[in-house]
Amino acid sequence: MVTFNVNLTDVAILLAIIIRLGIVLFMLPIFNTTGVPSAFKALLVISFAVMLFPVVRQYIRPISFDPAALGPVVMSELIFGVLFALSMLLIISAFQYAGDLISFMMGFGFAQTVAPLGKANDTVVSSFAQLLAIMIFLSINGHLIVIEVLVRSFKTIPVGSFALSAGLFRRMVMLSGMLFVLAIKLAAPVLAVLILTQVGLGLMAKFAPQMNIMATSFPLTITVGMIFFGITLASWGGLGARSFALLFDFLKNFSQ
Repeated sequence: MVTFNVNLTDVAILLAIIIRLGIVLFMLPIFNTTGVPSAFKALLVISFAVMLFPVVRQYIRPISFDPAALGPVVMSELIFGVLFALSMLLIISAFQYAGDLISFMMGFGFAQTVAPLGKANDTVVSSFAQLLAIMIFLSINGHLIVIEVLVRSFKTIPVGSFALSAGLFRRMVMLSGMLFVLAIKLAAPVLAVLILTQVGLGLMAKFAPQMNIMATSFPLTITVGMIFFGITLASWGGLGARSFALLFDFLKNFSQ
């Protein structure tokens, strides 16, 4: 008869790894969409935990199965995971926000104004900008840096011991300000052209009131916007790479 001996200490250590990885991975921008099945995310977390177990085992203190002791550990890891994922989401959201600004000026946001109950929260341009941000992130090996920071965090921040400090809060606020700054930098050239286009249409409506500006403005602003959006895409890669470099510095300090 085959018997199995289960080491409860190893099980507790594995559970600690799963708690941290699970909270972080389920909240990361790449995995927090409905397009990624929950079963796949759970399998990914368990696979990562099993692979990291022999690497980080020596740095992890077994957690207690007592609910009174397990509760504070989960809360601490929840705060860690939310801040870790939010810092990445801020940069990717800047691209999405830039796409929303461009879409609104091009006229794609008109559908949300006319039919706000249509549940069309994301426009085509903002979705494309978000995918572009993820592609830039992957192209500079951002996923490898995130995994490295996560593995290092088991040594520098023991499971259940994370606490929000004043310095970390200050850096988080500064990183949050990058969302609007980066979004304006990305969208500014296209917005400037579209504003000039709207001024020109306003002058046409003033001096040629018989023209149907409403019917003319949408094709014109969409065409001009798409042309200059394609022209400015070449600069989005450099801005995105520099922004992600600042994010990686933040994450490395985050885990120290």
